[in-house]
Amino acid sequence: MDVQDEAGLREQAGRLALDWSQERHGDFTGEQPVAYVPLIEAAAVVADEAKLSLGRWVKAGRRGGLSWSDIGRVVGVSKQAAQQRFGADEAREAGPGMITVTLGATAFNEVAMLRREGAAGRELVAVAALRLFFRQTDRPWLHRRTVAEMDPGLRLAEGWEAVASWFIFHYYKRPA
Repeated sequence: MDVQDEAGLREQAGRLALDWSQERHGDFTGEQPVAYVPLIEAAAVVADEAKLSLGRWVKAGRRGGLSWSDIGRVVGVSKQAAQQRFGADEAREAGPGMITVTLGATAFNEVAMLRREGAAGRELVAVAALRLFFRQTDRPWLHRRTVAEMDPGLRLAEGWEAVASWFIFHYYKRPA
């Protein structure tokens, strides 16, 4: 990609949130602090989708025969950095007790990820920035994310076990 193509693509990507907001809320003037909220929300979605899209294209490139060196060169990192960044997200068949890592978890998509992984018999064991860690088991799991800590009496009554806390969120699990 040449410099002009890159600049044009960056311009298009940078305008996505503003264009979306203008379609729904009219011209942005920046006169009221609340006017920034939909732009920040839209930019967060665009950024999350860009990360997910990059990961999907890297996976497709790997399936198409690109090496980690090729991918590293394209994204401007070493072969090892490319493999660490994108390789951990390659699908693995996990046997009982094996830990799997799901990358790309955000406040917007991780509840769906928790539901999907739990239904597949994966028990949440830890969380980190953009990562969920699961252990493969022989039964389905229910996972719950809350903003406030769950009442201890309710947790006990409903069988929820605390897993971790990250940022403002608290994570719980129980067998389905």
